Amino acid sequence: MNIVSSSNNNITKIIVEELEKTSQIEELLLLLKTDDFIEINFLNIQIIPSEIILELKKIRNRITIFTNEVTLKNYLLSLGFSLQFQDNYKDKLKTLNLKYIVIGGSAGSLKRFIKIIEELPKSDMSIFIIMHRKENKESSLAKILQNCTQDYTVVEARSDMKVEASTIYVAPANKHMIIAGGFIFLTDSQKRNYSRPSISNTFESLSNEFKNTLLAILISGYGADGADSLELLQKNETTILIEDPKECEAKPMLENAIQTKLYDQVLSIEDINKYIKNSFEDNSFTDDEIKEFLVKIYDTYGYDYSNYHIEHIKRRVHLFFSTLKTNSFSEFEEIVLNNKNIFKDLFLNISVNITTFYRNPEVFKLLRNEILPKLDSFLDIKVWCAGCSSGEEPYSIAIFLKELGLLDRSLIYATDLNSVILKNAQNGLYPKESYNSFLKNYYESGGDESFSKYFINHDDFVEVKEELKEKILFFRHNLALDSKINDFQLIFCRNVLIYFDKDLKERIFTLFNQSLDSYGFLVLGESESLEHNNKFTTIDKTNKIYKRSK
Repeated sequence: MNIVSSSNNNITKIIVEELEKTSQIEELLLLLKTDDFIEINFLNIQIIPSEIILELKKIRNRITIFTNEVTLKNYLLSLGFSLQFQDNYKDKLKTLNLKYIVIGGSAGSLKRFIKIIEELPKSDMSIFIIMHRKENKESSLAKILQNCTQDYTVVEARSDMKVEASTIYVAPANKHMIIAGGFIFLTDSQKRNYSRPSISNTFESLSNEFKNTLLAILISGYGADGADSLELLQKNETTILIEDPKECEAKPMLENAIQTKLYDQVLSIEDINKYIKNSFEDNSFTDDEIKEFLVKIYDTYGYDYSNYHIEHIKRRVHLFFSTLKTNSFSEFEEIVLNNKNIFKDLFLNISVNITTFYRNPEVFKLLRNEILPKLDSFLDIKVWCAGCSSGEEPYSIAIFLKELGLLDRSLIYATDLNSVILKNAQNGLYPKESYNSFLKNYYESGGDESFSKYFINHDDFVEVKEELKEKILFFRHNLALDSKINDFQLIFCRNVLIYFDKDLKERIFTLFNQSLDSYGFLVLGESESLEHNNKFTTIDKTNKIYKRSK
């Protein structure tokens, strides 16, 4: 960890290149206890421990955070931090599951709207156009843009319009265009940034609605409309492209947006069009090419994806291929195999980590009322959450064990292949905006106590209390390669096996059978089953709960 201080300007600059050892964490905590303004750069670090995050929160009004890792950027943004992102490698854009585009502009923007729409690839995208224009002048913008495309229907937006596929919506003069619940609403509320329609208003409503499936583009214009919405867009993981001011006469709107540093790329209109097209190109790879690539991944990095469903791998690689914008699959392979940072991004992209507290409440209700009480006869209760992702599932189980008076003699093993997401889980920090859904799921699962008593409130995020954390062991385990780790009374493995082929599933079911105590329970995900496996007896077919056979 290199440290540079500047006492003349009352600024402490810190570069953090490693944060694994306790001594390094303690040293950084000491450095943060200063009255100076701080600039801290987390270099090639994907996750930071909770004690550092809590200290950063205390001084957030006088600290500037830099990172070159997408994983850390997204994690800190989800917890309410502002930061500045520096790309890991040249010309990298975030992976985009593109479904919606919004383009905002003012003076000089018409010819740019035309150029973008003329080159749009045929798709099911919905596109939204906001252009500043005179309030009382009847507009022919929709007609002009309709003449530029045969693949999309262009309409001037009206209130209560449902957002449809392959349609371009133009904001009318003197109305704000808001999108909520899949419908368009027009409002007469006060101007924002001296503008109605306001680019910022539409950008924010679309980003809240469509999150990371939205691409927001800001083009030529005067003023500052749009710039004040970019922080929200970044938090929602919306991709933000800004036209290069060098190719515009009307630069101020672009320059104001660039000054925020809250964007993904500054590109020419030509490169913006290339990016949109690249997101829709059908880059096909053969099964043999993918299989050979996975062998090389294992030889280089030691991660084995050979038994994942090939179609799942192909979809994920396709998305990442589009991100890197390479000219061939061999060039893509070379980049991934020679750049560990890029591989880490690909690895996190392949590993699916979608979870929440009490996901599928009906399963947890059955668990609380019928399965967990049966574990009361054991002196020591051991539970295994295989594929625990970011920790919501083991914490959910720990809460119910606590409420049933079983937690003191319980230990939960929470494992995953992804070591980065495991550190996230150990932190036990979750966005405040997600907390209400956690609360709802808890009560739907049969919880009847105060859910808030299990968390510490930190305004923008909540922290799981230590009494739960200390009963969970988080560590890396590879279901495809690693062996038995203990004897368990209950194993959770939900929505993990769907990505594996038949042979690997059979190996894992054998592992689970060996790892369960006599008559121990196994809980699978809603899309998984053990219909034809004689190692287990079905307890609840609907909720995918099984019991070890004799």
